[in-house]
Amino acid sequence: MAWLELPRDKAGFVRRECPRCQRSFKTRPSRHDAGMLQRLLAGYFPFENLHEAYTAEELPAWHCLYCGHRALPDAWLTPDQSAHVEQMARAWANHVRYEQLAYVQRTLSQNPRPTFVSVAPEPLPRPLPPDEELLRTLPMVCCGEEVQASWDWDQPMVCPRCGAHHGGLSGRQQVHLEFVRE
Repeated sequence: MAWLELPRDKAGFVRRECPRCQRSFKTRPSRHDAGMLQRLLAGYFPFENLHEAYTAEELPAWHCLYCGHRALPDAWLTPDQSAHVEQMARAWANHVRYEQLAYVQRTLSQNPRPTFVSVAPEPLPRPLPPDEELLRTLPMVCCGEEVQASWDWDQPMVCPRCGAHHGGLSGRQQVHLEFVRE
């Protein structure tokens, strides 16, 4: 049996892409990733009982690290991740359909004149390869988490989880001290 998960880099971070500014950043996997993937799969997979496909848990909106755009977790997939989820869902649907049709062939003694022949589906797609690009790891003090941002980004950032604003974190910035006479 194959499973579906978002690829991680060696440090355990998952790539996200902003639907507005298209910049990518990385976060640690979230407990909401599974619910988000389940919701996406349900959109592609033809369920008869659609209400059973969704989790009861409400998925929180996330924010872009760079522009602050707010959207539900399924909007943060990269094009490769989104295409893979769709490909996996369609492949699983083909396997389920095949098993439903092959049942007739396995029970031919009960139905000796089937009107169709089931054709085995293609194998399930392989998982996406791990993400190799290294980004700069930064702490998000507000939530106690870490994110990975582009090396050349030195402007203020927004916490992807809670939306708190953080000042620019570049080592190239200088501190300006001003003495005040009392």
